[in-house]
Amino acid sequence: MSLVHVGSSDSFAITTEGRQAATLLYEALEATDPAVMRDKARQSSQIYTEIVPRENYGGEYTTLQWFDDYLAADEKDRPDFLTDPQVNFFFQQFSADNYKLLKEYMDRKYRIHDIGDEETKNGQDRKVWLEDTILFENPRREAWERSSELMRLLNIRPGMKIADVGSGPGYYSFKFAKTVGPEGRVFAIDMVEQHLRWVEAGKVAMDVKNLDTVETDGRSVGLAGVLENVDAIFLCSLYHNMYAMSTAPERDAFVQSIKQTLGPNGVLWLADNGLVPPGVLPYHGPYVAKELLIAQLLNYGFELLEDHQFVPQRYLLVLRNAPPAVPAQPPPQPVPGGKSP
Repeated sequence: MSLVHVGSSDSFAITTEGRQAATLLYEALEATDPAVMRDKARQSSQIYTEIVPRENYGGEYTTLQWFDDYLAADEKDRPDFLTDPQVNFFFQQFSADNYKLLKEYMDRKYRIHDIGDEETKNGQDRKVWLEDTILFENPRREAWERSSELMRLLNIRPGMKIADVGSGPGYYSFKFAKTVGPEGRVFAIDMVEQHLRWVEAGKVAMDVKNLDTVETDGRSVGLAGVLENVDAIFLCSLYHNMYAMSTAPERDAFVQSIKQTLGPNGVLWLADNGLVPPGVLPYHGPYVAKELLIAQLLNYGFELLEDHQFVPQRYLLVLRNAPPAVPAQPPPQPVPGGKSP
């Protein structure tokens, strides 16, 4: 493995069994006979059970399998799938109008049906947004990421002000908003307008009052003129782009924006994807050795406080925006012709 990999190793890679499972799920969604629907969904789910361990870590498979298991469940058991407000909001969006959004995603990825704009920029952008939402809002993200353990390691306190930079559709933004409580404030910051629209709709659906969205150009945190300082900045599976793909001036400006937004002794939380031992399935997308990020950020004046490997594929670095070092004072010099002062 290289020390850093950008791009995606298999985001839109299609395997024979992956296509088979997706096609069965699509047929389950279109079935008018409940027995046929449940049977198709069970078949699809069984394929995902077999291929997830060898094909796809942290990708779409477990999301699609969650839909399989929902469809295969008895009517009386389906409410148990939707007890989490975020999961319920995700489900309502993708199941509305006879699962229109979910079907569109599978059409765009697996070409089950042609839409007509697949090769256009708008079509490609739409496909990326749908996949990002499927990946980030995965109802079973906890199972592969141990998201609750990550939240515990962040040690969030009530009343904190947190910037979720590169928030996507707000998976962690909503968790932060709940944890900081009504006295705290969270900013979901992203370049993609559709992600921020999703967050705004989720705020209404879940009655979240302490979460604001901020659209940025990606060159800075985006809070200049909005808030003086925050207590913490969170970047999840994002800084590898800054490390590997930005120019030195772009990176300097972005990190300087982080330092200015944090203020003295603010903390930077970096969750990213790392190298895995031989025989362990890596994260499905980009990764970067954490030693590279640590060295770069130490050079930028951050202080490493904590280093956690909460799953083999993903780590958390906690860094402090260290105050500038006070220059050492030169030793007193002897006074010519007299004693030292």
